[in-house]
Amino acid sequence: MRTGLKILYALPVLFVLGLWGYLVWSRTTHQGLPVRPISSKPLATVRVHELTANLFTQGDQLRAAGNDLFIEFRNGQGQLTDVGDVTLQLEMKMPDMVMHSMGKVMRTATPGQYRTTLDPQMAGDWTATIGFSGPRGSAETNFATTVK
Repeated sequence: MRTGLKILYALPVLFVLGLWGYLVWSRTTHQGLPVRPISSKPLATVRVHELTANLFTQGDQLRAAGNDLFIEFRNGQGQLTDVGDVTLQLEMKMPDMVMHSMGKVMRTATPGQYRTTLDPQMAGDWTATIGFSGPRGSAETNFATTVK
């Protein structure tokens, strides 16, 4: 009977120790989220007011699904410039239908650099609208882009 009680009390302790060991092991061997490399050549470069917006993605074109975009705004001297809140929207007009694709644009740790994800879901010619509102005022511009 005493042996049975010792085993009964030892099981929860062994379970907790095993769980703790698994968590420590998985934390040291976990590789993190997959990273998609961003191209060093801009997908598009457009003028927005007196600033230049450069858009980068993986490769040299947008795809119909899962595009990570990196956006940077630079002034006339080529310096990164914080513009406040940024919007980016894609629009495709077809007979009797208009499609939209937009993602929430988030700031990065570096002022003037932003990230978003777009998922147009259809290949073709789209019109992109990029804009900002903040310390540099408000402005937006349109440009044509192709989704493969």
